[in-house]
Amino acid sequence: MKMKTLQSIGILMPGDMGHACGQALIQSGFRVVTFLGGRSDHTQSLSASAGIESLASLDDVIRQSDLILSILPPQHAHGIATEVADVMANIGCFPDYADCNAISPKSAKNISELFSNLPVNFIDGGIVGFNPIKEDGRTRLYVSGENLSLISQIDGRGMVVKPVGHLIGQASTLKMIYASATKGAFSLFAAVAVMSELAGLREELFLELEDSKPDILKTMLRMVPRIPLDSGRWIPEMEEIADTYKQFGMTPKFHEGAKDLMQIALNTPLSAETRETLPQDFDIQEALEMYVSALGDLKS
Repeated sequence: MKMKTLQSIGILMPGDMGHACGQALIQSGFRVVTFLGGRSDHTQSLSASAGIESLASLDDVIRQSDLILSILPPQHAHGIATEVADVMANIGCFPDYADCNAISPKSAKNISELFSNLPVNFIDGGIVGFNPIKEDGRTRLYVSGENLSLISQIDGRGMVVKPVGHLIGQASTLKMIYASATKGAFSLFAAVAVMSELAGLREELFLELEDSKPDILKTMLRMVPRIPLDSGRWIPEMEEIADTYKQFGMTPKFHEGAKDLMQIALNTPLSAETRETLPQDFDIQEALEMYVSALGDLKS
């Protein structure tokens, strides 16, 4: 049987990660489409800047796509999949559907069941790395499922596709483990920095780290002001990571604590900033003062 050629890809939704995936795929010769109904001005602007084609309805995206990539904050993964499955059933069109969100393996399996009564090839995915434009096409898309032939045609054409098995949940599990290390460490270092501010020992701690653990200090200086920018979507991701750990019999408490730290970050004025508006050299002392103030507000 002749393998189908991947030509048109639907992206739901073209936000911070999704628009860059779309741009990289367009540069590699794919047609990329989306539906922007109800999306924010920021998402619409990102999509336009990436050159993604905006269609009139979700029905049109499904009809005109060979493959749909779901790339959005984890708390919305089930909702968009439900909507897509309903539309597919109504119009009788069934492109491959890849859930590329930061969700637990249990969540991935629950979402796959939405398509179980449809002739849809469901793919479990997890994106690792910065977006494909920053990574110059080296962003990794880990995938698992029974049929990976179509999505594998993306490999080397905007992203690196890495199959990890045939079971739904395997790719999501790998993503969860990876993010538990990176974002979990960022949260721990931020908590340490906030503690030093609360104790009145920030200067002493930073001098010690500069001498003995400069890499940790470098991460603190970079991430403390930046965690608030992503805290709104990282909080539900920490919930998914904690749930993943619990599913495997490991303690979820590390990442429940990380969620608490991100909740403090979300309540700072920095959470209203974006990667484009936050100065690269934002003052760490001012950022820590914001965290301390937010912590006080949450306690009260």
